[in-house]
Amino acid sequence: MRKFFLLLMIILTVSGCGSSTGDGGDKSAPKVGMLAQLNSTPEKATQQYGGEALNFYDDFNSMQMALSSKNINAIRTYGSVAKYMNANNPEFVIREDQMVPIVDNFCCAVRKDDTALKNEFDAAIDAMKADGTLDALIDTYITNATDNPQPVEIAQIDGAQTLKVGVTGDLPPLDLVLADGTPAGFNTAVLAEISKRIGKNIELVQVNSAARAAALTSGQVDVIFWVVVPADDSNRPKDFDTPEGVAVTEPYYQDVVVSVNLSTLGAGF
Repeated sequence: MRKFFLLLMIILTVSGCGSSTGDGGDKSAPKVGMLAQLNSTPEKATQQYGGEALNFYDDFNSMQMALSSKNINAIRTYGSVAKYMNANNPEFVIREDQMVPIVDNFCCAVRKDDTALKNEFDAAIDAMKADGTLDALIDTYITNATDNPQPVEIAQIDGAQTLKVGVTGDLPPLDLVLADGTPAGFNTAVLAEISKRIGKNIELVQVNSAARAAALTSGQVDVIFWVVVPADDSNRPKDFDTPEGVAVTEPYYQDVVVSVNLSTLGAGF
């Protein structure tokens, strides 16, 4: 009996006791990287995004490095981000075997009690939709984005109130920070237009993606970019990535979630 228990302990030690990355302990299962969701876990997200074993990352660069080094098999991100990745490195390819498309809305987040600011942003976004400004920005910064993005200037208004807006740089060319630390891309262009319409200055503050809710609720920033589940999506909870104390504006962009893997791995990993 003693020999039996000793043998059992050796087997357990060698085989391990499972995985904490959401893959159910199956070490051979494909591992997929995704930016961390603040009201979820890798296990919950695995169920919400089609059953692939998800691993959360705090920032885009570390997730992309994990794919390059083959520590993960693919990245789950947005279609515009996937195209940006491929344009900068042809080894990153969009998988062709997509499941039922998952779509997210892009919006801005404010503190829940900052109702006046939310209303101002909502009105500006609605007006930008109505007069075609938003469509023009999408064409320039997403649909026809260049391989050499330039900084986006946000004009300063003399004597106006200044809002601090958090950027992460973790969703290029949407939320983009250039190599020299200068914010650029679609979200910054949207902010520049909102600034003019609400008559307030914008000061951009770079924050870590995983700390974006803390930066907002603590008062480090007044606004931060956010992603939410569309109202017509009945398969996912609406607050799965919206922490307590956070309110979101009207959406200003929508994108589909896709998978990116290395060309050397092939579409089926």
